[in-house]
Amino acid sequence: MQLILFFNGWGMNESIISNIKKDIEADIFCINYPYKVPNINYKNYSKIFVIGWSFGVFYATKFLETFEFPHISIAINGTPFPIGEFGIPEKLFNLTLNTLNDNNFKKFFVNMGAPLSYFPKNFSIDKLKKELLDIKFSRENSIFKFNKVFLGAKDRIIPFNRQFKYFKDQCSNIKTMDCEHFPFDILNSWRIIISEIFEF
Repeated sequence: MQLILFFNGWGMNESIISNIKKDIEADIFCINYPYKVPNINYKNYSKIFVIGWSFGVFYATKFLETFEFPHISIAINGTPFPIGEFGIPEKLFNLTLNTLNDNNFKKFFVNMGAPLSYFPKNFSIDKLKKELLDIKFSRENSIFKFNKVFLGAKDRIIPFNRQFKYFKDQCSNIKTMDCEHFPFDILNSWRIIISEIFEF
């Protein structure tokens, strides 16, 4: 049996991966804010995949810094540094934090290329702001090398060039996708995501 720990993006819930085809034998845990990993007996699994998407890459990195079991790490449209040179420009991040409301959060969905069918029915602006503040004032991650990276060439949330600038020296297994920040119309099966080779 395999294990997948999927660290989700900002403001997202399990619905964001609900249409990914489960074409492998695996236990899959979707880890949302505040990114608490459940108690798991890791020794029960033949392979462990730690996957981060968007700001989930930031939290996956924090988890992996102390994770002692053999694993394969995968980053999707995100880096260990969500703000600044390798992430969202700081001015834009602060603007999002300071002007966040219901309409702006819906615009965020449009800007990341996600179908509105994934838009959370119940969300709290205060919780969304707290999550951004946690990221802003969290201890900065160390340089971390992922085994595999997917980057959306049309990403308008975390610019492709900033992500590539980080990963080009940290990962030899980078796949550029013809998509925006939301990639799961292309990465539409777990086999595709965790495969040892890129299968498109």
